[in-house]
Amino acid sequence: MPNQVSLEQIELAELTQSVDNGRAATDPFKLVAAFRTLLDTLLADLKTKDAATLTSEGDRATASANVRVALEQLQKLLRDGYNFVQGLGSFAITDADRIGLFTAYGWESGLVGAFSDARIESLANQAITVTPTIADATHRYPAALLTLITAQLASVNTNQPIATGGSAQGATDVRDAALALLLLINARVRFFYCSASDDLDQTPELVKIGRQPRRDSGAAAAQPLPAAPRPGHVGCRRSEPDRVGPARPCDDAASLPPPRRWDRRTGRHLGHHHRLAHRPRPADHRRHLRVLARRPQLPRRRPPEQPRLASRDMT
Repeated sequence: MPNQVSLEQIELAELTQSVDNGRAATDPFKLVAAFRTLLDTLLADLKTKDAATLTSEGDRATASANVRVALEQLQKLLRDGYNFVQGLGSFAITDADRIGLFTAYGWESGLVGAFSDARIESLANQAITVTPTIADATHRYPAALLTLITAQLASVNTNQPIATGGSAQGATDVRDAALALLLLINARVRFFYCSASDDLDQTPELVKIGRQPRRDSGAAAAQPLPAAPRPGHVGCRRSEPDRVGPARPCDDAASLPPPRRWDRRTGRHLGHHHRLAHRPRPADHRRHLRVLARRPQLPRRRPPEQPRLASRDMT
């Protein structure tokens, strides 16, 4: 299928053709006749081979769908064959012969098992090969069933080489070779434009054919700096969006809480308690302290004295 590189190169070549058609014969950027003929030839060749990749890809998709349909139909037909052997009456076949017949057709131990693509093809080939060799004609798959199995297996074998992408890969390889040639001619067009002007690779004519002229060092536009953070979004916990209520942004650093201090003696931060100590006490708190001061202070109870043990000298 067409890729991004091939589409870009085709677009550049077509743009070059359009610009070159409008140039006068005396224009120094007018492509010479042999060069222009080579460009037209390689562009037409790539277009043809690029379109062929779509055609081959369509054939591959169709063949893949045909293989899938044939395999699904084969699975149903093989189940019919299994049910045919299972449906033989006990008067027509013994249990031992039934197990042998199942095994001959590929149904190991008389079980259906899982159906993979490879096993479906194997069972179909086994049915076509084994059926004529069964001695009792009444134990063979019916002729109509065997004909359908043969037709679906032939469809699988016919479409599988196309479904695996054999022709599509060949068309892609041919397209890639034509793409390499157009890449080369497009690069030569750019070099021709650079050599036709004293500005070399800085000529503004390159813009007309979709190329970027070289810029001087430092001529590129400066990258914009990131926007400054809005007030209240850095260092202010009251303006966090997960808080309940309207945000109250901090306008300046003076409204931020003071930094916490470290007490070496206790090994704790004193910032929080330090801030609390500087806050004004409410009136009800001072009143509570006065009430506590009026209460009589009870004397401390001394711990009971422990009885002294008699020394050995006293004894």
